[in-house]
Amino acid sequence: MNDQNDRASVTRIQSHYGIVFPQDYLDFIQLHGDASFDLIQGTETEDWDIRFHVLDDQFIVNNAALVDEVNPDPRRIIPIAWSVSSGNNYLLDYRENKVFPSVLVMEHELAMVREDAESEAETMEEAQQLMEENVKLLAAHFQSFAALLQVRSSQA
Repeated sequence: MNDQNDRASVTRIQSHYGIVFPQDYLDFIQLHGDASFDLIQGTETEDWDIRFHVLDDQFIVNNAALVDEVNPDPRRIIPIAWSVSSGNNYLLDYRENKVFPSVLVMEHELAMVREDAESEAETMEEAQQLMEENVKLLAAHFQSFAALLQVRSSQA
């Protein structure tokens, strides 16, 4: 895909969500988009085989099909990567800061589907609170998240 198509897709995606991707995120995936990463915190590998979603015409459709039903705010929390090994999702959270969104992690095994949250809860507010438990803060902004990533070696 050429640069012009990439820019057009990014523009469409940003317009759909009403957001602007951080430039450091766009630069990172331009350089490393095809790579696979391990998430390292301290000396521990927390997650492995993390891959970034391609910013193409399928981005919005894929998010709707694969993540929106467990996402507490699909319009303002945008999935950008997932772990092939664990199924965990990594998401940009635009709710607090529209310029420097924080990065959340959604653990695949623990995520509750919206329909279940709504049937378990007595109120919509309670259901939303259950959905909020699907995500936890991982990094204050994309650059902090990128600092935790290490390119996965082909032998690993």
